[in-house]
Amino acid sequence: MHLIRAVCLLLCLAVPAWAAPAATAPPPATASTAVRPLDLSDLAAPVFANFSARDGLPEQVLVDVRTDRQGFVWAASPQGVSRYDGRRWITEADPAMAHPVSSLFVDRSGILWAAFRHHGLAHHDGQRWRVENATTGLPFDQVRRFAETVDARGQATLWATSWTGGLMLRRQGRWVADPGNATLPRSMTLSLANTTTIGGARRQWVGSGSHGLWYREEGHSDWTQWRADDVNVAQVESLVTTTDADGEALWMSVFGVGLMRLDARGMQRWTQGKGDLPTNQLYDIATTPLANGKRAIWVASRSGLLRVHDGRVQVFDRRHGLASDVIRGLNAWRSPSGSEVLWLATEAGISRTVLEGSAWSTASLMGARSVGVFGVLVEPDGHGGEQLWVGSSDEGLGLYQAGRWQRFSADSGHLPSNGISMIRSLPDATGAGRTLWLGTWGGDLLRIDEGPRFDRMATPWPKLNGQSVQDVLSRTVDGHDELWAGTRLSGAWRLRDGRWMEMRAPGIDGQWRVSQMVEQRDRTGHAWLWAATDRGLARFDGRAWTLFDQSTGFPDDQLSGLRLYPDARGRPILWMGSASVGIIRVDIGDATRPRVLPANLPPAPDPYTYGALRAPDGRVYVCSNTGVQQLTADGKGGYTSRAFNRRDGMVHEECNGSAQFIDAHGRFWTGTLGGLAVYDPARATADTQPKPLRIVGMHVDGVPKPGAALRVPAGATTIDVEFALLSWDHEAESRFRTQLVGLENAPTPWTAQPSRSFSALPPGDYTLRIEARDHAGNPSTPVDIPIHVAAHWWQQAWAHAAAVLALLLLGYVAAWARTRVLRAQHDALEQRVAERTAELDAANARLLDLSYRDALTGLANRRRLLETLERTPAGSIAALVFFDVDHFKELNDRHGHPAGDEVLRRIVQAMSTCTPSGALLARYGGEEFACLLPGMTTAGAGDVAERMRAAVEAMRVQIPDGMQDARVSISAGVASRVLHTPEDRQRLLRDADIALYQAKDAGRNCVRISAG
Repeated sequence: MHLIRAVCLLLCLAVPAWAAPAATAPPPATASTAVRPLDLSDLAAPVFANFSARDGLPEQVLVDVRTDRQGFVWAASPQGVSRYDGRRWITEADPAMAHPVSSLFVDRSGILWAAFRHHGLAHHDGQRWRVENATTGLPFDQVRRFAETVDARGQATLWATSWTGGLMLRRQGRWVADPGNATLPRSMTLSLANTTTIGGARRQWVGSGSHGLWYREEGHSDWTQWRADDVNVAQVESLVTTTDADGEALWMSVFGVGLMRLDARGMQRWTQGKGDLPTNQLYDIATTPLANGKRAIWVASRSGLLRVHDGRVQVFDRRHGLASDVIRGLNAWRSPSGSEVLWLATEAGISRTVLEGSAWSTASLMGARSVGVFGVLVEPDGHGGEQLWVGSSDEGLGLYQAGRWQRFSADSGHLPSNGISMIRSLPDATGAGRTLWLGTWGGDLLRIDEGPRFDRMATPWPKLNGQSVQDVLSRTVDGHDELWAGTRLSGAWRLRDGRWMEMRAPGIDGQWRVSQMVEQRDRTGHAWLWAATDRGLARFDGRAWTLFDQSTGFPDDQLSGLRLYPDARGRPILWMGSASVGIIRVDIGDATRPRVLPANLPPAPDPYTYGALRAPDGRVYVCSNTGVQQLTADGKGGYTSRAFNRRDGMVHEECNGSAQFIDAHGRFWTGTLGGLAVYDPARATADTQPKPLRIVGMHVDGVPKPGAALRVPAGATTIDVEFALLSWDHEAESRFRTQLVGLENAPTPWTAQPSRSFSALPPGDYTLRIEARDHAGNPSTPVDIPIHVAAHWWQQAWAHAAAVLALLLLGYVAAWARTRVLRAQHDALEQRVAERTAELDAANARLLDLSYRDALTGLANRRRLLETLERTPAGSIAALVFFDVDHFKELNDRHGHPAGDEVLRRIVQAMSTCTPSGALLARYGGEEFACLLPGMTTAGAGDVAERMRAAVEAMRVQIPDGMQDARVSISAGVASRVLHTPEDRQRLLRDADIALYQAKDAGRNCVRISAG
């Protein structure tokens, strides 16, 4: 073995592959060396926002979603339809709409249609729904889907397909049966589209529920089956026609078969069996335009959202942030600002992504099941483009090249380990080429050659558990080529003249970490080597190391991410990350006397930082444990700061060391615990589009009042006006202010409250002026609502004058009479008031207690929990545990609801014995419970959750029928967060919910801790 290692070492040294690296960031590519940047639209995942029952959606499967002409978003479910007003989802209260809805559709005139599973259809006229069914002359009541075709004259026709077979079309405001229905098969008609050139003529196409694809020439009534072996008896769920640079194509999702594309060249297929798709269970199709004139095809499936472009399929699922892996319906919509917005109806809520709407993208999910990405490199691919290397914690090495991923791992025999700790590109000995180096968890160092081939170098440092190569550096000193390696447990090593030597700093015994190194050439040409270590900043002068640590006045000993950049005056400045004080900068203009610069940078999102990278445009990116900071020079010697996290599109907020990179186009790449994220400043366009401000409801004494003006009858006591800003992105940052002109001299302050209420306004005429601005500060066009408050007869001027005269005449008589009555009644009245006040106080206390308590279990209810969370002091830490009773529906179905109620009561008894003092245990809904633990971290909350889980598992519940005992278990998700803003409280709820889903996915009867 030693002989083999020696031979390998000699072979590696035969052709030196290193030279002195530059001390600063690589210069931007020139015109002669410019390469095409990686296409992020093909590589990266969209950024998703999710909406669930907590946002007002029904707790049911969502089957479709559409945006109407006013900008409101509608979702369809078995419960009916729900509308999103930019802040919350509200289920339609009209009883005529309380039926299962199959699909939604917006026609060319902007009318929104809803198809009922058994009760006909309806359309929304902008104010209310109007229902049509068999009683109003509809040919059939079981409506599946709508479609619209355009004939050769440009005339549009609206169609409806049926669950029971056949089509109907709308003519002159009425629905009539299609004359060709008799030639269609007697099964569901699921989809319809038309083409202009496929088959050499204008055609209409119908997708059948069990008899495949049918077509007819325009102007003919009879239908003919399209013959294709794998489609003849298939369920053609959706049909979409596209026309782009590739010509006209008919796309079809064939449930259980796959995705198909029919064009002038024939049929192209993507299936699970060929490895193209994760599933053949496909639903809806939508398309969006691409910059190259082609179209992206989006497909809803039971294994996530599929994106098809140039024949390649990408899959996005819950790992990318979707609400569910099961997508039932989708809708592509262009916003007034020109952004393509994709809405998804899933089995766990609604998801939304603004395509190209975020400068952040998820480039890879490698390592997401462990601790993420630890190596990233973008380099020219030798063919005018670029390729991407990604090293993960447990899935080996990935290479993205020419639109395809290749994976290299220990399992494939390419690597000694699946854990990658570092990827570096160093200049070779000639200076004309580059050599790639790969470090692994386990301590191996590999050189990547053409092929790629992976040559494992013979290295002397111990291969201990937790060992890894953190950095490599090449340089030439006194005519000798040197390769330096920094390791996680064994410090620095140098390869020179064919021999490795440990370069240990004086005074260091045992393990020490060298995370990154840079070389500095001073004005005399002397070479200095600087290293970020866990013992402080280390300097190598050619003979020995010198350490600068806290004992010598250095701010922190735990350092990482070392970079050397000149300042505005050309002085060399070291930028490095630290474990406790953020970014540290050191002036090494005089390398013999390094000088720590004042800590006057804007604070990073977290004091634990992994160094800084400077882009060609001068911006500096700082990675931390809770997000990325972007520093922009302010022209005055300082920097302005902007912080990014998951709300901005990052796949995860916690960065990993050694996994940051600036490519030739100024894009910032960072490895995180959740995968690889990339920030493209070219996509960080300013939002300057004003958003529509809409009135969503006006009520007088609780009664809805339609119209643009508000007439308030005499005697009315309350006026409520609700409004919404339809921003479709960052809705939580929308702000509103109002002014009741005629009563108020100035507008109210800007707030997030989208409503205004008034009580007992004096009679008269007013105007309620409503203003709004979106997250980018764009003001919307104000909305004015005229309000007329009518007066009682006795509030008019003549009545006032008469009342004054009557009072003058009767004043004296009334005064002495009333005085006597009041004196007589005073004592009795005072006693009755005291008694009545005591009764009301007691009743109010009982009602308040009932409003905050769950009747079945006696616990606090969801309202009590959420209000307690809202009152948690800002800046304090709190933990939240979500519990869910495993298989509770099966227990209810088997033993009945009385048994289920007894189980819930016994579970509460078991959990209550484990609830700490000061915690709040609440029934969140159904079989779901929550425990709020103020002041507790995830570790402590995890212990509490585990005790509760064990207590429930240990108990036995006697079923009321006395036949048997039931055994039950619970799953729990734990999250903790420092609460500064309302958004932090929402994130705490979301993180605990995600952890609960992870516990269920892990097999139930377990506790999972949120990684967020």
